[in-house]
Amino acid sequence: MDRETAIRLYEAACADTAASPRCSSPTQLPDGSWLFVELDASGVGGPNAPYDAVVVRPNTEQFRLAGALGKVFRAYKEDLGLPRSTERFLGQGNAAYQSFDHGVAVWERLENRGFPILESLNPLRRQTCAVAFFDLRGFTDWSSKVPSAQVQRAVTAFEDSLHAGFPYPEPTHWKQVFLKGTGDGAMVVTQADWFKQAPDNQYMATLAPGHSVEFLSACEKTVDLSRGCFEAVGFPLAIGCGIAVGELDRLFLFGRLDYIGPAANEAAKLQQHAWNEVCVTNSFRDALSADGKKLAGERRLATKGWRLAPR
Repeated sequence: MDRETAIRLYEAACADTAASPRCSSPTQLPDGSWLFVELDASGVGGPNAPYDAVVVRPNTEQFRLAGALGKVFRAYKEDLGLPRSTERFLGQGNAAYQSFDHGVAVWERLENRGFPILESLNPLRRQTCAVAFFDLRGFTDWSSKVPSAQVQRAVTAFEDSLHAGFPYPEPTHWKQVFLKGTGDGAMVVTQADWFKQAPDNQYMATLAPGHSVEFLSACEKTVDLSRGCFEAVGFPLAIGCGIAVGELDRLFLFGRLDYIGPAANEAAKLQQHAWNEVCVTNSFRDALSADGKKLAGERRLATKGWRLAPR
């Protein structure tokens, strides 16, 4: 795209928003896009000063960057890359997000603040992972019959137990841990390359030695702590946990990171068989055996897995 064409598209983008063109000297970027900086007050106002710009991509798409989004783009332009989608709402409050070539910017529209999520579009998006699903047993029926304060107390006890089982950023066996609440349950993922002894940002077909044992230990601790909390206050609840291992795809969905794949589905199904205990898939049991873990009292399930004896 030549300069004249870019200027015509920029002027058209301004006209669409009833704004007057404020930049007559665009900068061509390495990929052929053109950057029209209309306002950059960082020289006098610092990193929180306004930044307004329009990017015209080679495919003729135009993206306006202003407010919090403009500040994020100015600060993280080299890491984020250029915009590739229009603004989307998160579905709650006034939060919004927009995808870039190498990441996603998320911001709060009212507060005019934003930050980048670069992990969302990291080139290593498919990786072998250990994944666990937790679910509170008896919660749905019980929660409809008790005051909301007790419901909150139960959920808080479960969340506290989960963070105690997978502490972060305190010293742990993992460089990172992914936690996602699912109402009366949670999903936990540790990528193979997130284990302390594993190489960074490299695809791994199997978990590193010791990964499966430490992951199981963290899950068992979470179950033990949750059960103890519920028994201490007299809540008629239990907790189930299902663990699997396999490839998962990391993606950005409705304003947040998420993981999908057959292993996640297997873990979710297995947890339905657990009552204050842990169930594992055949493949995760094999990983435990490879790590030298001797399991006692486990029972085979008809759904391609094993119920482990409570520790």
